[in-house]
Amino acid sequence: MESTLWDLRNFGAGSVGEAYLRVLFITMIVFWEYPLVLPYSLLLRAILGRTWRPDPQARPLHVLVVIPSLLRKRDELTSMMSTIQSVAQNGYPGPLTIVVSIDGNADAPPLYSELCAWADQQSWNTRTTLYVTGTPQRHSKAMAIHHGLSFVKELVASGELPAFPPVYVSTDADADLGPRALELIVYRLQRRNPITRVPPGAVAGALYVRGNNFWQGWRHFFTVAGQLNLQVARDYYVSNLARHNVRALPMNGLPGAFYCTWSEVFLAIPGFMGYARSLRARDWFRWWTGVVPPTFSGTDAKPLPERVAGDTDDTVTAYVATIARYRGGRFTFDPPPTPLHALYEMLWVTVLSRPIQFEPRARVYTSSPTTIKALFKQRKRWNTARIELTMRFWRIIAYHWALGGPALIVKSQMVKAVIVGGLAYLYLPFFVNGRHLLTLLVLGYCGQLVITGVLAVLAMLMNDEFDQWRLLLALPLSPVYGFCFKWLPGATGAICDVLLFGNVTGFAPEWTLVRGQSVRIALLFRLRRAFALAVRSVTCGDVPLGSFWFGWNETPWTPHGYEGWTTGKKAHRIIPPPSAWFRS
Repeated sequence: MESTLWDLRNFGAGSVGEAYLRVLFITMIVFWEYPLVLPYSLLLRAILGRTWRPDPQARPLHVLVVIPSLLRKRDELTSMMSTIQSVAQNGYPGPLTIVVSIDGNADAPPLYSELCAWADQQSWNTRTTLYVTGTPQRHSKAMAIHHGLSFVKELVASGELPAFPPVYVSTDADADLGPRALELIVYRLQRRNPITRVPPGAVAGALYVRGNNFWQGWRHFFTVAGQLNLQVARDYYVSNLARHNVRALPMNGLPGAFYCTWSEVFLAIPGFMGYARSLRARDWFRWWTGVVPPTFSGTDAKPLPERVAGDTDDTVTAYVATIARYRGGRFTFDPPPTPLHALYEMLWVTVLSRPIQFEPRARVYTSSPTTIKALFKQRKRWNTARIELTMRFWRIIAYHWALGGPALIVKSQMVKAVIVGGLAYLYLPFFVNGRHLLTLLVLGYCGQLVITGVLAVLAMLMNDEFDQWRLLLALPLSPVYGFCFKWLPGATGAICDVLLFGNVTGFAPEWTLVRGQSVRIALLFRLRRAFALAVRSVTCGDVPLGSFWFGWNETPWTPHGYEGWTTGKKAHRIIPPPSAWFRS
């Protein structure tokens, strides 16, 4: 302790202080795009003003809002009703179609019947209509949305709707929209780039904690749930800064709780995923020799909506919106005809276009887990889902460098974060000897306090919301939150997905994942399968050599890699009992 106090008193003169300040300075320079966001945000506020006013160039287009949900408990029904009221009473001036799509409505028939009866009684205005539909069996959030879209297509075919709404809006069943959020986000979607004259492919809303959950008095502050709510509220508040998408690396993600895109883009996703699955490595090699690759507009591949299901269906939308090119008043999803075109499009998106835009005034207030286990599980899914998502898109990003470049950089940053965090959190405390260990821990903790504090104050300055000062009460435990609910879930999920048996989240049922033909890296699973098949090949002689030894899909001798993920079913034995060995 004495040596630590001496280090801190002589902080500026010692090697420890110099090394710490050097690391802190490099971190701020390399990782902080926020100095760019501040003048951008202040300029935007100066142009648009502090109070909302309609965009004279935008029109109140017909909007479709699909609200997917599981309906198993009464509080889920209550929350869903609140969300529907929030959307319907948001003041949108144009036609508004709301579709609630229940994923597995046969699991709680009384609640589903109560929802349908409640929906029939609702009436807001002549522009707003509400429908309730669902699938008998659970298939995943993405498939519930797909079912809702099919339901709307049937309404158009029957003449109940004049045409499919041109704008699709996504929101969760536990979210409440802020004032005029729908109008703001839809009008932002219509605002064309001042240089390229191209509209964005998708617009993200601003994410906040629902209601006043993050502050319910001092008694709640000193509880686990109170601290989790406060930390998540601060995290959401600061994370909105990056959505401005003015940093060097283009943003290619969307908050599933609230975003909008063109229906033309969203409806193309199932077909695009089927097309992506049909591409082959030989097509890519021939592309480099001048041969035009297979195009989406000319494909005969069947749509594969199940391939959207997984842990990040909202990011699938962001990826496809990044790929889409606006030409002749429509979006095209065909790959660049040559590598030179791919390079040009990457520079175009990075420097000028930025297909993913942000409307900071379009706010959504969503719920957050209030237990350590639930929050850890959620963050484990959020922080590592893009690893599996890249596996679904790897045949596409080979052509679309505008998406592939940022996606690969994000993966490299994830790897670096896991390694650097492991050194900081695990190596130093246990393997660094000497009197400077406690000093480094104290400085590291204080450094994280400085960074999170500056970001929180910066966000309040940009939003002109210093009445949110209670979020600063989260700062003392923010380093603990960063370790427990950022680095640790990310590292655990990444290790499971890449090195072990796959990251099991239960967010989508296994039968949907199997039908979607998605896979995991899961090296230990593949090595275990190969070893078991090798033993069976030697002992029984009925397994030929093949790449399927290291595969993921089902074979006559092995189960599918997803088997048992949600059902708990035990995999059948690959290696038979000794009594069956060496039989001819």
